[in-house]
Amino acid sequence: MSDVGSLQRNESSSALSTTNSDDAPNIVSIPSNGSLDGALRQIEDLLESILDAIDAGTPLVIPFRAIRTATAAESIAQPSQRRQGDGVRFPGRTIQEAKKFEALFRIIELTHEALLSGTLITKRNIYYQNPDLFKSQSVVDEMVDTLAFTLGVSRDDLNIVAAAKGLIAGPIKLIMRDESVNNCGLLSDSGVLLPSISSIHEIAFHSTCWVLVVEKEATFRTLAAAQYPRTSRAGHGIMITAKGFPDLATRKFLSMLQSIRPQLPVYALVDFDPHGIAILRTYKYGSQRLYHESDATVRRLGWLGIRSNDIIVTCRPDGEHPFVESHESQDTPEFSSQESLSHSLDGSQHSARPPKRLKVRHAQDPSELVLPLSANDRKKATEILREISSVGNTDTSGRDHMRELQRMLMLNIKAEIQAVDNYGNLAGWLDQRLCAVGH
Repeated sequence: MSDVGSLQRNESSSALSTTNSDDAPNIVSIPSNGSLDGALRQIEDLLESILDAIDAGTPLVIPFRAIRTATAAESIAQPSQRRQGDGVRFPGRTIQEAKKFEALFRIIELTHEALLSGTLITKRNIYYQNPDLFKSQSVVDEMVDTLAFTLGVSRDDLNIVAAAKGLIAGPIKLIMRDESVNNCGLLSDSGVLLPSISSIHEIAFHSTCWVLVVEKEATFRTLAAAQYPRTSRAGHGIMITAKGFPDLATRKFLSMLQSIRPQLPVYALVDFDPHGIAILRTYKYGSQRLYHESDATVRRLGWLGIRSNDIIVTCRPDGEHPFVESHESQDTPEFSSQESLSHSLDGSQHSARPPKRLKVRHAQDPSELVLPLSANDRKKATEILREISSVGNTDTSGRDHMRELQRMLMLNIKAEIQAVDNYGNLAGWLDQRLCAVGH
């Protein structure tokens, strides 16, 4: 059964039956971050060790464990349990190492100031404090994430956040710790910038029945301009976008929503291409680069669309071409992953029986909406298939993702979200899908 199967179906039915009857706001308090004190102690211990080394006349060393060389076991271990020997020294063995020490020490200083004052600083602000020292924003990004990993804390625990990227729209209010209020239900096509969860004190929900994560900003703005979160036939809902590949702040916000409102169903709307599925999987399972970040996954995230069945019709013997809409079972007679086709990681495929003829459904201009896979697309799809296969016990969602990637490769097609937008009526398609999974 697919992501939007029985688990989400039961949760959504409960949400749709209980929250619509009450328009009074349901205010939920967000616990403050209890890890800040621990992070502050570690930073101060680190600074103290540097001062001790200066007094002793020994080389200065800042522990610095590269994320890319860490094993999965080490990523969840306590800092004291991790392999020792990795660090940045001053004076270093090279000029580059000495400069790296200076840059890292400056980040530690700014982190200490932010933790003591209780203020948040952005990675971009750190870079502009001394662009000649850091050279590029990517250097700051990598150093901050690696420092957090080395200390065994989250980036948020250091009071360092990325510049706001995600957008949110819907009948919901974010009450901030500085007592300001972000009203996400204002009449606008732009939504509200999603703040760091560490700056949110309370969330006021108003008859919220669903959460929709939209891959593309343009699609988000179109739906927000039409006030879809308020006008949906599936009830009031919340829309969120990270404008493409999800950033950590957006992922953590969704994870927090899942935690405080476990009965609230969360769905994803992404393109039918390898990158869309990669985005879906990052929201659901987290990223490989930041796998050490806790509370940044949305395990109950359902895949609303778009899928192969949304853009393909089968040719029946009687000549009719019905639109394949059922998501009840992805192992349909036309596309049984066990009987009809198999697709190897090298891109080859074979049929156990002659496949039925297929036609791609074009809602608008085929050249713009339904395209053949590029070489990079096929490479990306193969990488995701290999990643899924490497998991010993693949869950239902993983098998669903693998099945759709196999179809994508076999049919050599990809499609944008707009492929299901009949005459500009994406809202109608969403209503159909949300109501179907909600009852």
